Amino acid sequence: MKSKSGNKENSISGLSAELFLSKDDSLAALVVSHGIKVRDFILLSFLSDQGPMSVSRLSSIVGIDPQSTLRGLKRLSAANLVLRNPTKKSEQFESIARLTSRGEETAARICNQLA
Repeated sequence: MKSKSGNKENSISGLSAELFLSKDDSLAALVVSHGIKVRDFILLSFLSDQGPMSVSRLSSIVGIDPQSTLRGLKRLSAANLVLRNPTKKSEQFESIARLTSRGEETAARICNQLA
């Protein structure tokens, strides 16, 4: 959801993330310190816990629309944390998302720091 001005950073999720950062920086700061946007952390955490799955299944599990899930996975992929190999553009939501070795290491470090 965009704000009336159309600025994505003024979206509900963006503003919520900022509020979360300002009130309780323990988890948020930890996630950000690993180069992960707070809003993408849920995708990384579910892939870490549940293993590889299709974009559409991940979207359904976390309750995020498929387009937003795909954008988050693309950001995680650009950070070399997630691998997704769609064969055709029409199959992008059925492609399987999985953590890379760097993604697995990052998820394990975050988990260890939370314990």
